[in-house]
Amino acid sequence: METINKTKYLDFKCAKSPQNHDWYYVKRTNDKPDTDSAVVITTLVRINNEYNFLFLKTKRPPIYAENKANFCLESPAGLIGDINKKENLLECAKKELLEETGLKAQELFVELSNCSTSNGLSSETLSFVTAIVNDYKVLCEPLSDGGIIVDRFFVKAQSIRKYLSDLNTKEFSVATATISGVYLALNRI
Repeated sequence: METINKTKYLDFKCAKSPQNHDWYYVKRTNDKPDTDSAVVITTLVRINNEYNFLFLKTKRPPIYAENKANFCLESPAGLIGDINKKENLLECAKKELLEETGLKAQELFVELSNCSTSNGLSSETLSFVTAIVNDYKVLCEPLSDGGIIVDRFFVKAQSIRKYLSDLNTKEFSVATATISGVYLALNRI
């Protein structure tokens, strides 16, 4: 395995395929063999005795630069141990949820770990966490993440399937991890 280029958050690498061909991929710099690179926090917020999914409307340069969509539909997420190297999965989930939404979860459930995000492109793996917020109170001003996070909004859990199937895909690209997290979180309600 050869490192071709290094950046703050990604390494561009080359490894040999089973037929001894060069295979190029990216690796998160926080990645370790025994832990996931990132966490996706599917957030269920109870408002008026109904669960609502909390989503982020983001503006991701790779998606709009290649004319895939104007915005992305995402769940809060973050890199595990990118700043505090000793940070564990649940500490990261709590921190990212507070930073990106201003909310604190009363319950956190680790749903699934060691999930490849795009195994032909990256060695990144992630964990899915469901966050339950029963006390909807914004505790601090959420970050915009350098203009990436444009808005936050709710979709009623009971109508999530219809919402996603009716979504304008030229306007929104839906993160695969977000869809997977919704599927896993539905078991909690």
